[in-house]
Amino acid sequence: MKITYIPLAKAKELLTEASVSRELNSIQASALRHLNKFSKVESKDAEEICDKLVSLGLEQDLAVKIVDIMPSSVDELRAVIYPRIQNLDAETGEKILAVLQKSR
Repeated sequence: MKITYIPLAKAKELLTEASVSRELNSIQASALRHLNKFSKVESKDAEEICDKLVSLGLEQDLAVKIVDIMPSSVDELRAVIYPRIQNLDAETGEKILAVLQKSR
């Protein structure tokens, strides 16, 4: 079984679509409220950003986490990716932030 990581925005889109055709159970409804509160970009944008981050050499799960949090500084970015990437150089950090900044 292959695990696919999706951004919060995509999960929000999927649950919103499901809520149109049927009533969500309490866990799904709670998850949708959480997603409405915390997803920071639209689903389409989130997927595009993830693809760009993967093209910079990040793994898919890490790219998704970065998109979910949308850090605005290199220090915030380091906090998100640590301990997976312990020595993020400033140039790579700035490239990642530039990708995120274009979608704000």
